Amino acid sequence: MLRPLSTLRSIARAFGRPASLLRRHLVLVLVGMAFVPVHAAVSLWMPRLLGNALDQLSAGGTTDALRQTCWLLLVLAVVEAGSRYVSRKTLIDASRNVEEDLKNDLVAHLQRLPVAWFDRSRTGDVTSRLTQDVELVRFVMGPLLLHGGSTICLLPAGTWLMASMDLPVTLASLGVFGVLFVAMRVLMPRLHRWSKKSQEAIGEVSQRAQEDFAGIRVVQQFGIGARERAAMATRNRRYLLANLRLTRLRALLNAMSHSTSGVVMLGVLLVGGHQVIAGDITVGQLFQFLGYLALLTFPLEILGWTLATLPRAHAAGIRIEELFEVEPEPDTGASPELQGRVRVEHLTFTYPGSTRPALQDVSFTLAPGQKLGLAGPVGSGKSTLLSLLLRFYDPPRGAVFVDDHDVLDLSPRALRALFALAPQEPFLFSDTVAANVGFAADADLTFELDAAVAAAALDQDLPQLHLGLQTIVGERGVTLSGGQRQRVSLARALHSDRPGLMLDDTLSAVDPVTERRILRGLHEQRRGRTLLVASHRLSVLQDADRILVLDGGRVLEQGDHHDLMARNGLYAQAFRRQSEAAALESLPEDEA
Repeated sequence: MLRPLSTLRSIARAFGRPASLLRRHLVLVLVGMAFVPVHAAVSLWMPRLLGNALDQLSAGGTTDALRQTCWLLLVLAVVEAGSRYVSRKTLIDASRNVEEDLKNDLVAHLQRLPVAWFDRSRTGDVTSRLTQDVELVRFVMGPLLLHGGSTICLLPAGTWLMASMDLPVTLASLGVFGVLFVAMRVLMPRLHRWSKKSQEAIGEVSQRAQEDFAGIRVVQQFGIGARERAAMATRNRRYLLANLRLTRLRALLNAMSHSTSGVVMLGVLLVGGHQVIAGDITVGQLFQFLGYLALLTFPLEILGWTLATLPRAHAAGIRIEELFEVEPEPDTGASPELQGRVRVEHLTFTYPGSTRPALQDVSFTLAPGQKLGLAGPVGSGKSTLLSLLLRFYDPPRGAVFVDDHDVLDLSPRALRALFALAPQEPFLFSDTVAANVGFAADADLTFELDAAVAAAALDQDLPQLHLGLQTIVGERGVTLSGGQRQRVSLARALHSDRPGLMLDDTLSAVDPVTERRILRGLHEQRRGRTLLVASHRLSVLQDADRILVLDGGRVLEQGDHHDLMARNGLYAQAFRRQSEAAALESLPEDEA
C-alpha cells in the first residue's frame, strides 16, 4: 500500500506544477479534448462502413449504393482530418504555452534564490534543467494528452465492437496485448532509473562545456587542452553509456509493441479466415475486424512509446521541482527610503559550511554621505562585510544596522536599492558598452551616461573601440582588458544614481595616472553619496572619513588617514611602501 502511495506522491511532485500551469490554458485543452472523441468515433465508423460495403459488393450491390458509400467515406475522411488537426493543434499549443510559463516561472524563481545557493550550484546543470528537462515535461502536457485521450476513446470502444462481432478472437488478441503490458510493467522501473542517470549525465556535460568555453584562455595559455578534452570525453562516455542502456530498453519496448501487433494480426487472419471458410462470419466482417485491430494497434504502439518516454519526463519533472523547492530569499521586511547610516556592532560571521569565522568582533559607525575605507590582505573579510550589508548573506541579528534598522528587518530589495555595487570581479553582458553602463539605470539618459563614463575614466578608451560606446563586448566582457572591465563596472554603479556606492577593489587593474583621474571623477560624481571602498591601494582610501584595517576577519586598526599614519602601525607602513613604489614608477627611466 505504501509503494503505490509513494509513486502517486512522486508523480504529483513531478507533474503537479505543470498541470496547474496547464489549467491557465483550459480553453485550448477543452477544445482539443472535445475533438479527440470526434476523431475516434469517425475512425471507428470507417471500418464498419467499408466492411458493409465489401459484403454488399460480394452480394451483388448496386452502383448507387457504392456511390453513396464513397461519398460518405469522403465526408468521414474530411471530418476525421479536421478533428485530428484541431485536437493536435490546440493540445500541442497548450503544451507549448505551459513550456513558456514554466520557463518564465523557473527563471523568476532562480532570480530570487539566495547568493549562497548559487555558490554551490553548477551553471551547466541549471541550464540543462531549464532547457532539456522543461522540454521533456512539455511532452506530458501535450502529446501525452493527445495520444492518451485517443487511446482511452479508441481502446474500450474498439474492444466492445470487436467483442460484439466475435468474442473468442477478441479474447485471444487481448491476451497477447496483456503479455505486452506485463513486459512494460517489468521494464518501467529500469527505464525510470536510466532516464534519471541520462539527465544527470547531460547536466555534467553541459557544466564542463560551459566552464571550458568560458575559460578557454586559461585552457590555451596553460596548454591543458588535451587534459580538458579527456575530462570532457569521460563525461561524454558516461552520457553515452547511460543513453545506450536507455536506448536498448526503449528499443526492446518498441520492438515488443510492434511485434505484438503483428502476432495479433496473424492470429486474427488464421482464426478469422477459418471462420470465413466455415461460413460463421463474412469477408466484410473479417475486414472490419482487421480494421478495428489496425486502429487499436496504433494507439497501443503510441502508448508504448509514451510509456517509454514517460520515465524521462518524470525524472525531468523531479529535477525541475528540486529547483522550485529551494527556499527563495525572503522578500519580507520594511522598505523605508534609506539614507545610508551604517552601524555595525560586534559582528562575527561564519560562512555556511565553514568552521572558521570570516569576520570577528567588527564594529564601526558611518554617517550618511561619509566614506568608509576597508584595507587588508586577501581573505581579510573586506568583500564579506560588503556582502552582509547587501544581505547576500544574513548576518547575526543585532549586529548590522542601516538607518537604525536591523538589516534582518529590512527587505533585501530596499537594501540593494540603497547601494550600487562595483564588484571585485566585474561581470559584463554580451552587449554594447553603453548597455552595460546603463544596465542598472531606470532610464536611458545620455547626458548622465556620458558623465558616468567620464567619471570612470572610460572615455579615454573609447577611441580604441571601433564603435565607441556602441561596441559589442564579448561574453563576460572578454574583448576588454581587465582595467576596462573594471571601469565599465564602475561607470555602471555611478550611472545607477543610488544613495550609496560600494567599490570592491574596483581600481586594482588600472594604472596610477588613471587611478588619480578616477578618484577626481568620483569626488565630482559622488554628490553626497555614502561610499564604502575596499581596496589594496591605500591611496584610494586616503580621503576616507574612517578606515578599517582588517586581517583574518579582525579590525586591527581604525581611524582616518591622519590618525593611522600617526600611529605608525600596519596601515602607515603599507602606505609608505606603496607611495615609494608609485614614486619610483613615475620617474623617467634614466632617473630610475
